[in-house]
Amino acid sequence: MKTQRILRFLAIFAITWLVLTWLMGCSGCLSNIDQSIDKDGCENSLGNVACNFAMMNQDGTTERLYDHYGKIIILDFSAMWCGPCQLAGLDADGLVEKYGEENVVYITVLIENSSGHDPRLRDLQTWSEGLGIHNNPVLGTNREWLRDSGYFLEAWPTFYVITPTMVVKEYQRGYRKHDLEDAIENLLNE
Repeated sequence: MKTQRILRFLAIFAITWLVLTWLMGCSGCLSNIDQSIDKDGCENSLGNVACNFAMMNQDGTTERLYDHYGKIIILDFSAMWCGPCQLAGLDADGLVEKYGEENVVYITVLIENSSGHDPRLRDLQTWSEGLGIHNNPVLGTNREWLRDSGYFLEAWPTFYVITPTMVVKEYQRGYRKHDLEDAIENLLNE
């Protein structure tokens, strides 16, 4: 009887651990991936060269992913109604300042505004001003673009870490500042 209790406890513990690990995401799942930029062979998945895109930023001008070639790119997919997304936004400029804007750029891509609709220019400006994002781009798109892009989201926010040579190095579900810092530090030390 005592053995059955222990086995039941261990099974519940293992299942809980697996579920929590899945929900919290995978940090550092893929390492030592690097390759040169190949715009024609792009695919927005781990280990591949990210595809270029162009979107409107909070200043109303067009921003392209490849404008940031040579920097580590933190690509943050967020929604305005999402609390953890807002916490991540509060840290965006500070994270870049910590590692130097010559080394890192933090790009927020808003998928939905506060009402769950496609974000407009005013939404991008509200996000930027409200969260103190003054030195990094805030872009706006919609779920249709996201679906067609090849980027995969399981949680809000979702982060893709892209190397200076535009290779998708890491995928993170949810916001944990130390995981983003670890990803940046690992790339800076390579």
